[in-house]
Amino acid sequence: MIEKKQIPKYLLDCLSTKINADLPSSVLENFNVTEAYKVSNEIHRLRQFRGEKEKGIKIGFTNKTIWDQYNVNAPIFGRMYSSTILEKNDVFNLEKFLEPKLEPEIFFRLVEIPNKNMNDYELLSCCSHFGLGVELVQSVFKDWKFTLPDTVAGFGLHGQYKILEEIEMPKNNELREEIALNLKDFKISLMRNDKILEIGRAKNILGEGPIKALKAYVNFCSENEEWLQLDSIITTGTVTDAYDMKKGLSFSINVDKFDLATHTLNL
Repeated sequence: MIEKKQIPKYLLDCLSTKINADLPSSVLENFNVTEAYKVSNEIHRLRQFRGEKEKGIKIGFTNKTIWDQYNVNAPIFGRMYSSTILEKNDVFNLEKFLEPKLEPEIFFRLVEIPNKNMNDYELLSCCSHFGLGVELVQSVFKDWKFTLPDTVAGFGLHGQYKILEEIEMPKNNELREEIALNLKDFKISLMRNDKILEIGRAKNILGEGPIKALKAYVNFCSENEEWLQLDSIITTGTVTDAYDMKKGLSFSINVDKFDLATHTLNL
């Protein structure tokens, strides 16, 4: 039986060796979200000790249309690192992860301290850029079966995040207001081998759009100050479902707003 204090190192070992982990919720009595974030914070300490630098935050499970599928009912937060964020020309390392899946996501680059009383436009003024990326999500828990606290402890299911395109946030209030409106009314088309898998809509994200996810992060940080990151990218969760990633597949992502290019990933 794994002891509570052993969970962080145990999960890191499972991640690095590609071994399925036992669910913390199955081996620890009353394992809840509060305890899970304690595990996450200790994992963060261990990763920093071995030289990894925090470079962003992923917000997971913001797409309410897939909550029932994954047995969850709220967003989660996980840290991203210098070792897990990829630039446009970098390639995903599929061999490194168990059961990797792909998710298209909108991200923000947060550069100024926000507060939870800000409206949409004020919150966007705290961001220098926004853009499109894709996350390789993974689960050390077999067959993607878990409870919500398990996913918090299990790295927020984060594997790697690839930035596809980034747009500078305009200083002009009218242009920023237009972006805020479009962030509530866009579509992402996800294709695999030239066939449409799904067309995701902005409102899949917490019923409103990516800014609502960013607000959830700001609210979380108001009670967990150690999670606030500046000069970092904040992802807002998948607009579609997550889809299996395998060598030889080709994915294309198209957004119908913001003049973003169609991006193709050949795995």
